[in-house]
Amino acid sequence: MFKYTIKRLGQSLITVFLVVSVVFLLLRLLPTDYFFTEDQLIKLTEEQQHDMLEAGGYLDHPFVQLARFYKELIKTEHKEHYFDRVNLVDDNTFEIRFLEKNEAANIKPEDVRLERLEGVTEEYPVVQAIEAFVSDDPEKPNTVVLKTDNTVQKKVKYIVTCGSHTGNFTVRKEGKEVAVQDEETNNRWDYITNMRVWLNFGNSHRVQTGLPVVEIISSKMSISIRIGLSALAIALLVGVPLGIIQARYKDGILDAAGQGFTIFINAVPHLVTYFLIMIIGSRVFGLPIQYTVTDPKSAILPMVSLSMGSIASYMLWMRRYMVDELNKDYIRLAKLKGMSTTQVMFRHVMKNAFLPLAQYLPYSILLTVGGSILVEKMFGVPGLGNLLPDAIAKYDTNLVQAIVSLYASLGIIGLFLGDVLMIILDPRIRLTEKGGTR
Repeated sequence: MFKYTIKRLGQSLITVFLVVSVVFLLLRLLPTDYFFTEDQLIKLTEEQQHDMLEAGGYLDHPFVQLARFYKELIKTEHKEHYFDRVNLVDDNTFEIRFLEKNEAANIKPEDVRLERLEGVTEEYPVVQAIEAFVSDDPEKPNTVVLKTDNTVQKKVKYIVTCGSHTGNFTVRKEGKEVAVQDEETNNRWDYITNMRVWLNFGNSHRVQTGLPVVEIISSKMSISIRIGLSALAIALLVGVPLGIIQARYKDGILDAAGQGFTIFINAVPHLVTYFLIMIIGSRVFGLPIQYTVTDPKSAILPMVSLSMGSIASYMLWMRRYMVDELNKDYIRLAKLKGMSTTQVMFRHVMKNAFLPLAQYLPYSILLTVGGSILVEKMFGVPGLGNLLPDAIAKYDTNLVQAIVSLYASLGIIGLFLGDVLMIILDPRIRLTEKGGTR
């Protein structure tokens, strides 16, 4: 089983690699105009555009670009070093710019320190920070301004500490921006565990110009995950019990009503179903139609709408699997031994009938990240569902690449985890190269 699991994991990674590579190469077939903002297309001459494309490597062979994409995809940074440069404004003033958004606002003046690392003498005393505050210059966002008590000496190494963030740098000449160097550590394991690793898909060209693609996706992903997981929980808590009731009272009134609901949800277009939920929710229950972050009630209608299809699906398949189990020989034997119908249902049938549904749970959970285009559009949810159509419509190639890579990875990994979950839930299942056996 271990060999099979490793093999399936390898197949999943290769599939993700192929999907991401194909999407990247297809996007490189688009006109080069889409690598510029609309303002740049208007203001830049053809020669300037050509120079920018050449500098960015967009005129290289597509496979050369693909190799560079994978080379630059994984970025790492020591977690203790979130500021990327120190600018010496004058002999007593530093400007420290942070990499992370809003990091500067979290730094208190008393948490900022500046010290010499070498060459401390009476002539060149220790230089310390006496004042620190967040810059209010809109052109210098996320920057801490630091004042010192003595004149800063050139060609001397200093250590600057802002809260828990520490780094070394050398002042070379006045006004020169000097990148902060990571502080060396003797504990390799501590260094590894404090590394920050993220995917680098570049910046957005058109949707939110200049912002990193990963930052745009992460800001919307949390909303989609929250609504998606809530909808999935509703679907499980409602759909599975209703499917059990249908199987328990097969061919009865409850079963007929359940089948009618399933047929209605699957036959009627989702847009119509969502519209009915919107009308009933707003007029009968007084729930808000448009989603707002500050009002928890505004998330109810999107969650209910998103759960409808899953509820019908769980009802249909739970009923089917339970009816199949009820007709098997071991169920007849259990009844002949004197077990009641309720005991048979809860001890045997439910467990075995739920296994096929459990296989797709990891897949369903991971895909909640993607959100729903229709639901988010109708209820004004600022989630990830609308981001891909928006990126495609505006030809934001970096953003399209990142979202497609995310969907492909989550879908394939979800199916792999489903196989693993089946093994955990049912020890009788053995995955082999020739297929699963029970």
